[in-house]
Parts: sequence; structure tokens; C-alpha cells
Amino acid sequence: MKQLHAAILIFCAIYVFSPGTCCFASPVQDQLQGSITKIIEILKDPALKGEAATLQRRESLRKVIYGQFSFEKMSQLCLGRHWKDRSDEEKKTFVELFGKLLEETYISKIEGYTDERVEYLKEVITDKKAQINTKIVTEKIEIPIDYRLYQEKDGSWRVYDLIIEGVSLVGNYRSQFDEILQRDNYEKLIQELKKKIEG
Repeated sequence: MKQLHAAILIFCAIYVFSPGTCCFASPVQDQLQGSITKIIEILKDPALKGEAATLQRRESLRKVIYGQFSFEKMSQLCLGRHWKDRSDEEKKTFVELFGKLLEETYISKIEGYTDERVEYLKEVITDKKAQINTKIVTEKIEIPIDYRLYQEKDGSWRVYDLIIEGVSLVGNYRSQFDEILQRDNYEKLIQELKKKIEG
């Protein structure tokens, strides 16, 4: 869970290039930076500050995050081999719950933006997939975070996994979900997701 917290903090940071890095960003990085800029603007907007503006602020943040992250792809990868056994309706429900879980757990942490600095390290683009390696720098620590993205048919790039300090977010959730599904059943997994969202 700490992994996604750190990754979302990166969305709220100032993006800079490390020494020696080419100053020309690829379309993949351009899109990522665009999302970061939008989130920073929302967090700094005086009209969206304070408890009275919470609903409006979070709705604005939600739109940007949902536009950059593919919760459907992440859900599919998190369920792994169990995804194909689900009906279309079950898949739709799972994506909604999984997205809601991440939202309920972390969107409040986005509002704790404190100007962390993010450095771009390198990017690897192969066909329809890309990985952008970054690190978030605070006064005391540096956290390596790698974004894995895929290209949609319309040419846009969306995040489908995050590697934080060498650990895959998708892989971590997949292990948790698989353990529940081997011990119980799919209905139990849905119950667990709902409990986490409500609690």
C-alpha cells in the first residue's frame, strides 16, 4: 500500500531532468508531465483549497488520475489467470471496486503535496509499451519509481503498473488477490474489497 502512496506523490511533484539527460522529452513523458502539471494546478488553486472545497477538489483530481491510469488494465493484471473466468458484468464490477479502493485509500494523500522533487532518469520505449524510470527526492530519502505504460489505439499512453523500489504494484496486489481466491472464492474477494472501501 505504501507503494502507491509514494507513486501518487510523484504525480504531485515538480518534474526535473537529471544531469546529462537529454532535454527533449518523448511523447510518453510529455503526457505524464502534462498530468503532473494539471494536478499541481488543482492543488494550488485557491478556490479548491479547504474543507468546503473537498468534493470539487477531489473530483478534479479524480478526472486527471483516471485519465492517466488504466484501472481496467491494472485490474486485469491484478486478477491474472482469474480474469478470464469472470463474466463481463463481474469484470466491470471489479474494475469499479478496485478503482474505488485506490481512490478511497490514496486520494486524500495527494492533498498532502509538499513540493517533493522528482528526477527523470531514463525511458525505454518498445513498440506499444514504455517504461519511464524516475526517482522522488525528499530531504532525507530517494525513492526509485518506474512507470510502465502502454499505448492506446488513439495514441495516448496510460499507466498499467508501477515499480517502486523494485516492487511491482500490480504484482503485489496479484499475490494478495490470488491468495484469497485460492483460500476462498471470488465472492469472498469482492467482500474483502468492499470492506476495505467502507472501512
